[in-house]
Order: sequence, then structure tokens, then C-alpha cells
Amino acid sequence: PAQQQVELTIGPEIAALKAGERVRLPVMVKSSGAFRSAVLGLRFDEKKIVVRSVLFGDVFGMGIANTAATPFLNQNGRMFVSLSASDKTPATTDGVLAFVEIEALADGKPELTLEKDVLNFLAMDGRNFAIKY
Repeated sequence: PAQQQVELTIGPEIAALKAGERVRLPVMVKSSGAFRSAVLGLRFDEKKIVVRSVLFGDVFGMGIANTAATPFLNQNGRMFVSLSASDKTPATTDGVLAFVEIEALADGKPELTLEKDVLNFLAMDGRNFAIKY
């Protein structure tokens, strides 16, 4: 069978922030099939912004949506977090994967990019998804 695909977007685009301001950004996902887990990686300028928190999005079900997810790396301008439903229920194929709260350390427009080397989505059968950006 053809490899399943997933597309990720960070949005919406945000205007300039003042130092100390915080904003919560949704990371949106669209996939061609159900997935059971995801590893999300973001890259940013550590002198301009810091990731303060990560929350599960609605694709993992309302029971876990908006609960904290602890990144396994959050330093040197990179943040990596593993996301999966606790009860092995597959995630829905379209919606918010996670909410990432950032804080501006300096005035300006914050920029976050997906860390392509770490992104990983697993299908229910354990196969990887192809990732589109």
C-alpha cells in the first residue's frame, strides 16, 4: 500500500510581539489516515523567543486536549515533544496537533519553523507517514 501522508502547518501568522508578551500558536495537522503518535520538533531564535508550554490539541480526543505535554528537549533554539493518546485511541486526521505557547524575549516578529529531522508520525500499524510541509 502507498505510504500515508501528513501535512503540518503552524498558524496563523502572528504580528510583532513586545518583549514579555506571550501567544499560543496552534500546530495544525492533516493526514491521509489515523495515526497513534507524533514527534513534533520546532526551531526558533533562542535570543528572540522561548517556548513556555505545549498542550495537546484536539486530534487526540477531548479527554486529553488542552492538557500539558512535556517536551523532551527545549533548549538552544529547539523544542521537541512526543505526543500520543494515553489510551491508544487513534488521533483524528484533521485538527490541532498541539498548542505551543511562546514568549517574546525581544521586540519583533517571532519565527518558528518545523524541525524536519525530528518530525515523525506513526500509523496504527507502526509504519511511518511521509511528511509534507
